[in-house]
Amino acid sequence: MMPDHTVSVYVCGEWDLFRSYGSLVQWCDSEFIDYELVDITDTTKAERMAIMEGYV
Repeated sequence: MMPDHTVSVYVCGEWDLFRSYGSLVQWCDSEFIDYELVDITDTTKAERMAIMEGYV
């Protein structure tokens, strides 16, 4: 979550921005049957890249 309460997410191979965590969850519920939200707070770039590669 960003300081202005927006949420930056990596989904379907691209980065996107949502106004709030609630709007992200609402969008995911409408678009996907099953999904997992992974918190990447306090991770290094290498760790984030490894996480993203695991979901491609």
